[in-house]
Amino acid sequence: MYMLKVCHCCDAIIGELEEHALDEAHRDMEIRGNVAYGLCSRCMKDMKNEHMYFQ
Repeated sequence: MYMLKVCHCCDAIIGELEEHALDEAHRDMEIRGNVAYGLCSRCMKDMKNEHMYFQ
């Protein structure tokens, strides 16, 4: 079964993933039904920049 990868912040579709292909690289994703939520590269970069700004 295929799962849809979606960004938590901006709801952009990141890609698709086969359910049996879940491994260490996708461990940080939250899975709900057939949707795996994570962060896209743009939101990840924005969060890192904000984190450094507020330190």
